[in-house]
Amino acid sequence: MKLRLFTLPKCPKCPAAKELVNLIQKERSDLTVEILDMSQPENMTTALMLQIASTPSFAIDDTAIFVGDVPSFDELNKKLDEYKHRLEP
Repeated sequence: MKLRLFTLPKCPKCPAAKELVNLIQKERSDLTVEILDMSQPENMTTALMLQIASTPSFAIDDTAIFVGDVPSFDELNKKLDEYKHRLEP
């Protein structure tokens, strides 16, 4: 699974979101993490394709899961587990 975090340089909640992503990456070996700065045109395009227009926002693969807010560690972990179970046969 790929967890993407969409950020902007002046976003007040983004530092907490980055810290959360770093924590969850240490806990989960089934996860790759990508932090995308939406001030870069290619990252903005990716965000808009996922219907993300605010930061911080989290997506698993191509599915936005939290938009414009920072979930708790447990909330994010639960979403990751739910998504993973949907992928399993």
